[in-house]
Amino acid sequence: MTLAPFFAAPSHVQSHILAALLVLFLTPVQFFGPRKGSPWHRAAGYIWLSAMLVVALTSFFIRSSIPFSVAGFSPIHLLSVLALFSVYFAVRHARAGNIIGHRKTLIYLTISFLTAGAFTLAPSRIMGRIVFGLS
Repeated sequence: MTLAPFFAAPSHVQSHILAALLVLFLTPVQFFGPRKGSPWHRAAGYIWLSAMLVVALTSFFIRSSIPFSVAGFSPIHLLSVLALFSVYFAVRHARAGNIIGHRKTLIYLTISFLTAGAFTLAPSRIMGRIVFGLS
């Protein structure tokens, strides 16, 4: 493991990584932690949602060169659009008391986030180079 690729990355990529790690850390806390609806759950939820917004928004500054990209945007950027809508609907459902809608929205968003995150472990990607110690 080496942090050199992280420190060599542009600031928007560093922000993206740090926010994604915060989401990754808080996810089990939100799903398996304190009673749902408690002040802690709500506070951690707002931090989680804010970090997810940072992940989604900073992704638009990270351009791709894979064959399926259009103007630097790859199909994975569609997950960022999904995340923006999901954050909105998660808050909307919670405020309306629609806990089932809130839960489903966040479960689908988490699955999308983890799927996208798995792709970042490819050896050619920054997280792959960090985790597997490649330069």
